[in-house]
Amino acid sequence: MNRSIHFQGVDVPDYEKVLNCMRCGMCLPHCPTYSLTRIERSSPRGRIALIRAVADGRLELTRGVENELYFCLDCRACETACPAGVHVGYLIESGRSQAEQHRPHTFLEQAIKNLLFNYLFVYTPRLERIAFLMRLYQRTGLRKVVQESGILNLFPPVFRFMDEFTPGGLERPLRRTVAEEVPVQGEEKARVGFFLGCMMSIFFGKCSRATMDLLTRSGCRVVIPKEVLCCGAPLASEGYRHRVPDLARFNIDLFEKQNVDYIVTDCAACGCSLKEYGELLKDDPQYAERAEHFSAKVRDISEFLAAWPHYPKPVGGRMLDKMSGHGLGEGQDVNRPLRISYDQPCHLQHAQGISKQPHSLLKAIPGIEFVDLPESDWCCGSAGVYNITHYESSMKILDRKMDNIEKVAPDLLVTANPGCLLQLQYGVKKRNLNTQVCHITELLSAAQGDAIQR
Repeated sequence: MNRSIHFQGVDVPDYEKVLNCMRCGMCLPHCPTYSLTRIERSSPRGRIALIRAVADGRLELTRGVENELYFCLDCRACETACPAGVHVGYLIESGRSQAEQHRPHTFLEQAIKNLLFNYLFVYTPRLERIAFLMRLYQRTGLRKVVQESGILNLFPPVFRFMDEFTPGGLERPLRRTVAEEVPVQGEEKARVGFFLGCMMSIFFGKCSRATMDLLTRSGCRVVIPKEVLCCGAPLASEGYRHRVPDLARFNIDLFEKQNVDYIVTDCAACGCSLKEYGELLKDDPQYAERAEHFSAKVRDISEFLAAWPHYPKPVGGRMLDKMSGHGLGEGQDVNRPLRISYDQPCHLQHAQGISKQPHSLLKAIPGIEFVDLPESDWCCGSAGVYNITHYESSMKILDRKMDNIEKVAPDLLVTANPGCLLQLQYGVKKRNLNTQVCHITELLSAAQGDAIQR
């Protein structure tokens, strides 16, 4: 039974999956938005109840319903806690897709959404043109002039946030500079396709270079198809799930030509989306089997390295010497071990079930003091563009994260997703903490004997 009265078109929420929610409430303590409001409709089971009410015809697909669907961070912590295995993320994304298809929006709202999700994110070079303008904004000194002029104070706080959120020193996107194939260091054990994420390429090229370094040190020839398109995660999250199948088909065709043993990514959101291609295209007679085969090859970098028998043991010593000169904790006693904590990206832990692997890789580094971060599985508030569309709520959620970071005071805070990196770097800067934030591959690569370069 897949009934629908008000839902129609593509991405109609599967009614059977709606019925799987038993309303037991096990999800409530794990939901960041429910913790903010204590309002039932802002909880996972509350949102599923809204979706069911619309499907049953007891409620219209109103602006209020749409607002609750978008108030969700889509962090999927509820899925980890749910004893019935309800696919809340899928239901939220399907509900948002219905809202985008059938709810009227203002001209400005629709124009912005079309620019982002029907134009920019469906073709990577367009995003890179925006990145070029951002680099120009920084390098011409215009950014400094804008910040010092105070002109941003004339606008809502989210505008200042967007300016400060963007990291300085942007380089050309990695996709533009990296070779299409990186040879193995030593004996070749596997041919690995590297899925270079849009945001990783634009904002964190050094991190992805560290990823490739780890792979080549581990006996992998790395293939980087430069024509790769967005994985689809931003579109699915913002109600444009119906655009993702075309991206998936293109990426599947592209990687099939490479004849790789694995497909590795260093972006948690990308990994989640790529692993869902099989489910996304299950009804496509031409791509169903191919999509399953593609998704079965996908590995997060920490997932891959933790299971890969050829991953070299970290050295640690040289890394610690080098990092002590990178301003980690001003006034830090260089004779004590570096304190390292790990913050778990939602799309890695909750959506992919990857938690033990990053911890084991980090704890295996000699000469560090690993400190567990309280509520490391709690969302940081980034959640795609949530920190822009729901700025105030995002900052409240970030405050909770930063309070926990201050409790343990790590020298180095490690995570594994570009949105989390940007959000946590912003939080550390605003709190003026002596903590550096980095991607897990930067630290693991440095532990092999290379310094983290900033």
